[in-house]
Amino acid sequence: MSLKLLWQLQELDLAIEELELEIENNPLRQEVDSAEEQLGNVEEALSGTEQDLKEQRKKLKRGELDLEAISSEHEALHQRLYSGEVKNIKELEQMEIKLRSVKQKQEELEEELLGLMEAIEEQERRAADLAGQQKEISAELQQRRQRLDEELARLGNDMEKLQEQRKELVSQIEPQYLERYRELSRRFQGQALARVINDICQGCSVFISSAQRGHLYDPRAMVYCESCGRLLIRFSEEEAQLN
Repeated sequence: MSLKLLWQLQELDLAIEELELEIENNPLRQEVDSAEEQLGNVEEALSGTEQDLKEQRKKLKRGELDLEAISSEHEALHQRLYSGEVKNIKELEQMEIKLRSVKQKQEELEEELLGLMEAIEEQERRAADLAGQQKEISAELQQRRQRLDEELARLGNDMEKLQEQRKELVSQIEPQYLERYRELSRRFQGQALARVINDICQGCSVFISSAQRGHLYDPRAMVYCESCGRLLIRFSEEEAQLN
């Protein structure tokens, strides 16, 4: 068996590993994750704002009912005080005091409700702004997901082609050589074979011995670097230009 087949297998495995990393760490995936996080934050803020609005509107409604009751009370006291029905001076004085008290409550409540209405208007503007952001980010997220799906489909297609090439190549390699290749690949993180260029092992940058050099010309010889232990492979000048 030619070592060239093992070298081709190593190149394929490295390409497959690189492609797997590209699929896993694709920048488009990060863009989608970022947009999803941003959308989640906006939706959470919008939900909180809408809940606050709901509570404020309830409070405003209760305040308006209270104001209506106080206004009715004030009007009734005012009419009775100036209707001439009450003749007792002391009772009139007490009614005047109560009328002023009710009037003060009325004014305080009106001021409070005015501030509440202003706060509601501000919250409504914030809710509208957040809703606009939600719509914009949702549209952007959809576009990013589409781009990611298209990119992953393309990369998946490339992966299928590489896997088919690997399957075809493996069928041409004897089992004992495959097992040795797997052992060395695990040991050297996918770099089981190392090229020899100018009598130097490209795996560890150490000169190979003169005894090893002669064996490298045998395409079936299994020659290991005496320094790092990788399986050595030599290419002719023409082959080196292609690899």
